[in-house]
This record gives sequence, C-alpha cells and structure tokens, in this order.
Amino acid sequence: MDITEEIELHDCPICAGAGLIEEEDHGYYVACLDCGSYTGTVGYKDEDGRKQAAERAAMLWNTGKVINSAPGE
Repeated sequence: MDITEEIELHDCPICAGAGLIEEEDHGYYVACLDCGSYTGTVGYKDEDGRKQAAERAAMLWNTGKVINSAPGE
C-alpha cells in the first residue's frame, strides 16, 4: 500500500476542492486539484523519513498553511 493512501487530507482551505499528496525529488507536498493551491515541499533523506515527510505535508495542508497564486494573495 502506498503511504499516501493512509494519510487523511481535508478539503482545500481556499476553495474546498480535493487535495492530492505528490512526491517529487525526495519530498512531499499537497496540491489542490481545483485551484492549484499547494504546500511547501517537505523533504526526506532516507526511507525512514519518507512517511514523516508525507505526514508533515498533510499537516501543513490540513492546518491551512498553503500557497495560492491568486491575484491579491
């Protein structure tokens, strides 16, 4: 099972759209499929830190710590 399937994500704090955990270059971030808001990337150095990085990215998302490039932001 993919570790991202075990992690609960709330709806997007900007538009209430669905979020998706993505892995990129030894790090995880969460992005909204509707408005494009996203968290910063949380990096990991080895397999032991991989799940922790995914959980931390989800925590940032779930607490509303996102970047949105809409005008006025």
